[in-house]
Amino acid sequence: MSPKIDLRHLRVLHTLLQESSVSRAAVQLGLSQPAISATLRQLRETFNDPLLVRSGSAMVATERGQDIFASVERVLGDIDLLLAPPGDFDPSLSERRIRIIAYFGLGSLVIPPLIQAIHAASPLARVEIIQPGTPEQIKQQLHDGDIDLVISSRQDPYQNLRFAPLIECDLACAVADSHPFADRNQLTLEEYLSLDHISPSAAAVVAGSPIDGRLLELGTPRNVVATVPEFALARQIVPQSSLVLTTARPFAEEMAANLPVTVLEAPPELGQMHAWLLWHEKSHHSPFGHWLRKTVRQVAQSTLRPQGAAPAA
Repeated sequence: MSPKIDLRHLRVLHTLLQESSVSRAAVQLGLSQPAISATLRQLRETFNDPLLVRSGSAMVATERGQDIFASVERVLGDIDLLLAPPGDFDPSLSERRIRIIAYFGLGSLVIPPLIQAIHAASPLARVEIIQPGTPEQIKQQLHDGDIDLVISSRQDPYQNLRFAPLIECDLACAVADSHPFADRNQLTLEEYLSLDHISPSAAAVVAGSPIDGRLLELGTPRNVVATVPEFALARQIVPQSSLVLTTARPFAEEMAANLPVTVLEAPPELGQMHAWLLWHEKSHHSPFGHWLRKTVRQVAQSTLRPQGAAPAA
């Protein structure tokens, strides 16, 4: 019996041979690296060839892999042409409801220009920014078509969804100008843990918070004395308190530009803040989905000037 291969495997194979990298293929396809590695093992068995081999610090396609790449590219091109929906998405004529969940600390900076950009391109559409629920609820909403796109600071709770990195930026600590540590340039981890904190993440979901989740990995939880439902409220509390708000640097700098707040470097152990775009497989190839993800990326990149971002297909 001849080996079988499905369309998903063909797309993974094409991307692997194109990128010569498991990690880059994972980003391009919105899949995890373990999933890509597992598929590569299956493909090697199917074609009885390594397909990609190590050459120094890089991966290169074998001769068989190079031959397969050209054939797969032609096949996928024909399939995409066959499956393409009639006509492109024209935002200027669309009257659809655009529903986005924005669950990350930079929402107050990105959402206003995003709404403006969507309205400018699609004046007949209606934009709804929806309060997030649990990861399971969000996955179900995407599956049911109740929401179109998710912007989140965590990707790992959303397995089996398409994803792509949106932004990457430094973390910073915002404190009142009157705070005893306001004269510091950077907090050490020991100093950071000795202070009282305010967080927009409820205690029940700290493991999913990019900051508290990282601290749990380090085995050093911080002392969160106040939680609020949104960053907009936290920014009003910090100038009048002795609490520390840890957030993405662009948000902290926006606070300092408008409020009596000082920005301190966060402990390097906390790493960086990431934001991700998440969407369902069924909207991956839709012209509307492409347009919406492209619009969000453009707005985020122009607003925040991220240090690194990768395109979402």
